[in-house]
Amino acid sequence: MAAGQETVLDEYAFLVSETNEKGIISFANDDFCKIAEYSLEELMGQPHNMVRHKDMPRKAFKSLWET
Repeated sequence: MAAGQETVLDEYAFLVSETNEKGIISFANDDFCKIAEYSLEELMGQPHNMVRHKDMPRKAFKSLWET
């Protein structure tokens, strides 16, 4: 995907990923992998922040971790 290009999700897309308490990916569904542009094998065992978009505020992730 080109820099600055927006990705439009399918109407039925549902992004799911799971991590352990240290933020290491233990699962991601097909929709998540497609949007992240990684295979499940590439994501497994990696820190979740590897897929954090540069424009996503860190405070948003802080809120997710706190809840």
